[in-house]
Amino acid sequence: MHTGPHSPSPQPAVPGGRGGGASPLLVGVIAFAAVFLLIVGGTIAYLVLRGNGAAPSGGGTTTTASASAGPSGTSQSASATPTGEVEEQRCWSPESIERSSADPSGKLRGGGLQFAPPSSYDLIRTPRGLAFMDDARGAYAEVEEDWYSGMSVGAVQWQPGVQYPGAEVASQKILSCYFSASIWGSTQGRSLADEVTEPVTVAGMSGYRTTATVYFAKSDLERTDATSLSVIVLETPQGPSAFLQETAVGVTEHEEAADEALETLTGIG
Repeated sequence: MHTGPHSPSPQPAVPGGRGGGASPLLVGVIAFAAVFLLIVGGTIAYLVLRGNGAAPSGGGTTTTASASAGPSGTSQSASATPTGEVEEQRCWSPESIERSSADPSGKLRGGGLQFAPPSSYDLIRTPRGLAFMDDARGAYAEVEEDWYSGMSVGAVQWQPGVQYPGAEVASQKILSCYFSASIWGSTQGRSLADEVTEPVTVAGMSGYRTTATVYFAKSDLERTDATSLSVIVLETPQGPSAFLQETAVGVTEHEEAADEALETLTGIG
């Protein structure tokens, strides 16, 4: 680590004779010492550079240095992304969710999917904490103060320059990124368990569903101590789209409403 400018090395005093200059022997010794210091100094500088991981120029085999963890939290090789290619982010998302769909009467629409939100889910807004999704719309129901169950629909949008991996991997990644997003308030000791991915067909559209449960070791919540997550990614005529549900475990009316909403999930006719 660079800690500041290096202090200049003290220069040795050059001895001189009184009125007659330095003796030839002494001049020879000084000259030899100067050459010796240049050779040793150059060798030390080379070793220091090698010790810091720098490869010598002019060919030879280079060793790839491991880069520090990036924003996604995963360590990546400095040579993992060839010049001109995009570095894949673990939980990429658009800078902001842009709405391109209009909700029909009594339904919420996003991407190539729409559903009818239950009457108890009366808070309608743009969801947050969604990776790989755009054109999203969500409905929420209060569990208790500052805590909600929710469901949302939207278009699956993959990181530009990175190949879309298909519905199965997409459902897994969207759920994993939702779990790691900063949306869980003051809860502590969160863990993700019981994760299952399975193929599904909804309204004639094929895809995959990934489900899991988020457990809280500590929270101020009184009605629940866990949240059920479900992400369904379907291949629609408008492109891959997702339906996500976050339901407070043990809150019966919300669990029943989540099942009812799933039954209304369809494509856009």
